[in-house]
Amino acid sequence: RRDEPTNWSTPLVVQVDGRKQVVMNGQNFARAYDLKSGEELWRCGGQTERPAASAVAGDGLVYVGSGFRGSFMGAFRPTGRGDIEGTDSVAWELTRDTPDVASPLLSGERLYFYKAKTGLLTCVNAKTGEPYFTAERIPGMSSTYASPIAAGGYVYLTDRSGKIVVIKDAGKLEIVATNDVGEPVDATPAPVGNQLFVRSADSLFCFSD
Repeated sequence: RRDEPTNWSTPLVVQVDGRKQVVMNGQNFARAYDLKSGEELWRCGGQTERPAASAVAGDGLVYVGSGFRGSFMGAFRPTGRGDIEGTDSVAWELTRDTPDVASPLLSGERLYFYKAKTGLLTCVNAKTGEPYFTAERIPGMSSTYASPIAAGGYVYLTDRSGKIVVIKDAGKLEIVATNDVGEPVDATPAPVGNQLFVRSADSLFCFSD
């Protein structure tokens, strides 16, 4: 029986101890299901309304967040079972400045995410949740749907206006460049080799070295 309202996030498949889990970002709970059987493996509450950001995973943790009418970001150990809220399966939680539409970016030991749809950027230690910087205002960034991406030692931040801000992929905020495609952009750019594909409202751009 379905007990979750609508959400907009994309499921994430992770491999845990030889078993594939499907991680879902839900309004009532973040949940993981066994891919083969459909059995619910674990769940954790705390999410906000209408989650849209998709989960990301790496180095033994799954990160799930939402930022519409509230704020929540949790780092979960997917080896837990049942309701893991308040247990050691929750590595850390944050309850401010978390993303709404754009998904978080996990790059090495850093987790980047926007505050709601504002473009204010936070970067935390992915293992501990300790901040490197919090809700930093970046020139050119004011409204975001596209998720941040990492490539070649840089993080690319895309504003809905079409501006793309490049920062160093590091624990200290350092802006490298700002570009403008001249058209609105809501889609997340896609890096392929030394090329970057950007889909705007009316065009598809390819940038390369």
